[in-house]
Amino acid sequence: MSFLRYLFFILLLSPFVLLRAQPGNDAPGQGLPSTEEQLAGQYYTEGEWQKAADVYEKLFEQAPAGFYYSQLVSCYLNLKDIKSAEKLVSKQIRKNPRQLTFLIDLAYVYQVSGEEDKAKKQYEKALKELEPGDDRQVTDLANALQQRKQIPMAIRVYELASRIPRAYNFNLELAALYVQQGETGKMLEQYMNLLNTTGGEYLEQIQGSLQDMMASDVSGEKTELLRERFLKEVQRNPDNLVFSDLLVWMFVQKKDFESAFIQAKAIDKRLKERGERVYNLARICMSNDAFETGKKAFQYVIEKGPISSLYVMAKKELSVDMYRKLSTSSSYSPAELQELESLLTETYRELGIGEQSYAVAIRLAHLKAFYKNQPQEALAILEPLTQANSGLSNRSMNEVKLEVADIQLLTGDVWESTLTYSQVEKSMKTDTLGQEAKFRNARLAYYKGEFDWAKAQLDVLKAATSKLIANDALELSLLIGDNLVFDTTGEGLRMFSRADLWIYQGKLSAALTTLDSLEEAFPASSLSDDILYRKANIAIRQSRFADAESLLDKIVTTYQKDILADNALFKLAELNEKQLGNQAKAMELYKELMTDYPGSLFVVEARKRFRTLRGDVIQ
Repeated sequence: MSFLRYLFFILLLSPFVLLRAQPGNDAPGQGLPSTEEQLAGQYYTEGEWQKAADVYEKLFEQAPAGFYYSQLVSCYLNLKDIKSAEKLVSKQIRKNPRQLTFLIDLAYVYQVSGEEDKAKKQYEKALKELEPGDDRQVTDLANALQQRKQIPMAIRVYELASRIPRAYNFNLELAALYVQQGETGKMLEQYMNLLNTTGGEYLEQIQGSLQDMMASDVSGEKTELLRERFLKEVQRNPDNLVFSDLLVWMFVQKKDFESAFIQAKAIDKRLKERGERVYNLARICMSNDAFETGKKAFQYVIEKGPISSLYVMAKKELSVDMYRKLSTSSSYSPAELQELESLLTETYRELGIGEQSYAVAIRLAHLKAFYKNQPQEALAILEPLTQANSGLSNRSMNEVKLEVADIQLLTGDVWESTLTYSQVEKSMKTDTLGQEAKFRNARLAYYKGEFDWAKAQLDVLKAATSKLIANDALELSLLIGDNLVFDTTGEGLRMFSRADLWIYQGKLSAALTTLDSLEEAFPASSLSDDILYRKANIAIRQSRFADAESLLDKIVTTYQKDILADNALFKLAELNEKQLGNQAKAMELYKELMTDYPGSLFVVEARKRFRTLRGDVIQ
């Protein structure tokens, strides 16, 4: 035969080999294969079918194991010795009349030899001799048919078995086969039947299968069919919560969080629950940046009052998440700022001073100091939390002190700021919080132009247990070290660090002026990419997004091998996603970051953003 026909013949045999030619429980011996087995295997691998068949015939005669049998049949078929293959399989059928998979082997032998009518008769015979109540026989026969790509016949096997009353009626197996056939309606019927008979026992498996289907449903037709069927089941079985929960889950997968909230709220009211279902949905909404729906869901739980065990957590998480929304946004209105301040203030007042409220207090203080230019009011909020009778753990109190030090630096009280940072570092030596305080103190020294001391501290922090702190320390250490090499006087770096301090303090105009002067004074400076990056960040804070895009793009294309390249690429992707509304480009840039900078600290977040934009739901 020609080479192509020979190749096709070999490929046609592969299902046979895969199905049954596996050394397993029926293989003789439990240790290493014998010399003869190794020799047969070598002949088989090299395609020397006659030599392999000669050895396997001897092995099978000595120990008629399933592995030897399947290898031997495969050799015969490769040799086009249909008569020997038929004889061997027929002998197995006579010896094992209830093992219907041998009938499928014989059908396959006929199929390979081109005798389709004979093959069909053997397939039908296997179905006729099936005992539908024998679960093992049913499963073995269906699997054998699937291996032969006889999907409709495998479906018939399970359908015959399903007529026998039993606890489990092969619904999952049938559903999987219907998926292969493209029969979504029948697939859903199997899943609904299974859920009706077993409750939520198989819910996670079903959700996994449906999630895969929805992910590949480009047209949305199958997803719409799911929605219609779930609604129908909810109406038909209002007391079966499995279907109601499944409908909420489907809305979440579609990122239709509003519909999910309406449905979850309806279930909560009907069952007179305390809001746990809605609370969990609120957290999913917030993790997917669906802030408005998440806000309504948290508020629904809060409105139940302190009687709900989730009341305190809902208030706390709502205020923290809404703070995150504003703090990660480059543009917000005075009304939004005021609304968040009111929410934080009310929540803090209601929770009172203590462990459960300190995180809210920190965010309220930060809002007042860095967004409303009210640093003294901010310090007044935090001061009671630093007292011994505040009820805070040592770590929580030091988190508060870290915010106090930041605000002190904001106001220009450098001496008090460095003292407070040092207190936190000393108190939390073995904790990442101590490392964070050490980093901020080193950064403060950099702002002051004390570069040698700052770099010494940063070099220690490059081995910090926190990857974020280690990365920040590495970046700042490299900034100092690299630029002092080319500018031994440190004048350029001193101007740059002054601009950095003004950016921190919100004095953006002064920072821009300094950066412009630095570019003029040192046009070929090693700080060029750093200057561009700082200008891009200022442009974003001033809502000059087109300018920011241009600056970041210049870093990505001109300084792609420098340390800020991945920072700029992530920032550029984020800018396209959130401010410029170009999600396709954002996905492209996130993917580029993951591919070109696999060691970047931004890879994890880039992957999350990419998946969210692609339509995945982050639980």
